[in-house]
Amino acid sequence: MKTSKLRLIQIGGTVVATSVLIAGVVYSQHAPPAKPAATAPTVTVNATLTSQQKTTSPNGPTRIVFPQSKWTAADVRMETIQTSPLNQQFKFTGKVSLNEDRLAHIFSLVEGRVDEVRVRLSQQVKQGETLVIIQSKEVGLGMLQLFQDRLKLSFAEVKDRWTQEVATNTLALIERIRAEATIDEIEQKFKDRTMGDYREKLMTAYVNHLTADLHWKRLSPLSKDGAVSGRQAMEAESSRDASRAVLQSLLEQVSQDARQAAQLSSQTIKEFQTTVAVSEANLKILGFKDSDLKNIDPTQRGESLAHYNITAPFDGTVIAKDVVLLERVGPENQILTIADLSSVWITADVFETQLPLLAKIGDKPIRVRSDAWPDQVFEAHVFSTGEVVQETTRTVALRAIAENTKGILKPGMFVTVEVPNIDNASVVQAPTSALQENEGQAFVFVHIGEDQFEQRIVTTGRRSNDLIEIKSGLKAGEKVVTRGGFALKSKLLESLLAE
Repeated sequence: MKTSKLRLIQIGGTVVATSVLIAGVVYSQHAPPAKPAATAPTVTVNATLTSQQKTTSPNGPTRIVFPQSKWTAADVRMETIQTSPLNQQFKFTGKVSLNEDRLAHIFSLVEGRVDEVRVRLSQQVKQGETLVIIQSKEVGLGMLQLFQDRLKLSFAEVKDRWTQEVATNTLALIERIRAEATIDEIEQKFKDRTMGDYREKLMTAYVNHLTADLHWKRLSPLSKDGAVSGRQAMEAESSRDASRAVLQSLLEQVSQDARQAAQLSSQTIKEFQTTVAVSEANLKILGFKDSDLKNIDPTQRGESLAHYNITAPFDGTVIAKDVVLLERVGPENQILTIADLSSVWITADVFETQLPLLAKIGDKPIRVRSDAWPDQVFEAHVFSTGEVVQETTRTVALRAIAENTKGILKPGMFVTVEVPNIDNASVVQAPTSALQENEGQAFVFVHIGEDQFEQRIVTTGRRSNDLIEIKSGLKAGEKVVTRGGFALKSKLLESLLAE
């Protein structure tokens, strides 16, 4: 206790002496005309206070008396404590960067020689626009293979149509034969229908059977009358049975052969279709579209069949160009960089102590200012507040996206990021000028009536310009000293010296 008082006496002695000198000078400048010495006011601070000048409650704050007649000289001013939302703004140094969701590093998927470069640096390009043309052996061979596969498929389709027609007509003829249609009826119905070799085989066997059956039917009655021998009738019957067996066997065999030929033809078509699809897929993997593969006749296209076009993936600007005419390129060489600058990212590092602020931002916009455009305020919307605290800087990365249709915000530009007040809860606020400090403790002087003031220890919170949040020690409606507190502090130290 003695050590503490000694420290206070050393500090207080200097402060009191200074305050007395300042108060005397100020008072001499502002005091009314001099009166007789017996009634003249004094501005010196007594080393000890009377019971009316100082009151110390054993369980409460220290009170001091400072006459109103001295307020003007000491420039004492006061404000009333209020509760309202703290208009708090946070500012960070940020940077404009490319919108990585609209950025494309372009490579050639094939090896080849650059045949044509159609763009220059900083040129605006449209989606699908050709940027570079590459002469590629890989593309040329792929196109020729596809052309050959399509040609084979075309031939197979023609043959398949003929095979399917033959099978259909043959099976229809077999049905009519089994129905024992007449030769004239069959000829009339099938004379113009394609059947290949099947027609001759079937009709020959059918005619032979009809002939043998007719011969047997003619001899059978005669053998009963004895006009012909029984042996001849038996031979005719045997011949008829043999011709019928041959016909039935042929009908089964031809029916099976026709169906099998039709099935094999269909499988061949599927095989060629698969081959064509694989050839097309190989080229589509390289970026070709159906329209690019529509006309690939080498007799018409010539060497352009080996051209590989590099196209723009979206509307944007060429921000990097690493390709020249006749240069050899491949999948390992980056040749262009395209960026959509109609929107940009705003990046800023936020200290971990301000993480609660980031958690409350939500979808609220933030403001962005640039020294290059001091009269303009840009809006950005936060989409990422970082998931990892950097160990070296103790910060998290804030990312926001801003519209940039006019191209004013340039990637790499430094900006100031302003996060507006997002906490609407009312809090007790005091002017920062009211705060005093002694031995690390913050306090204010509260006017409790007439000439009396009270030293009040306070707990502070957030700051906003010239206001500070008071978490404890003050309540709304109380008046605190905002100017002239030095004189009151001197009076306070004087009372401690008196103890």
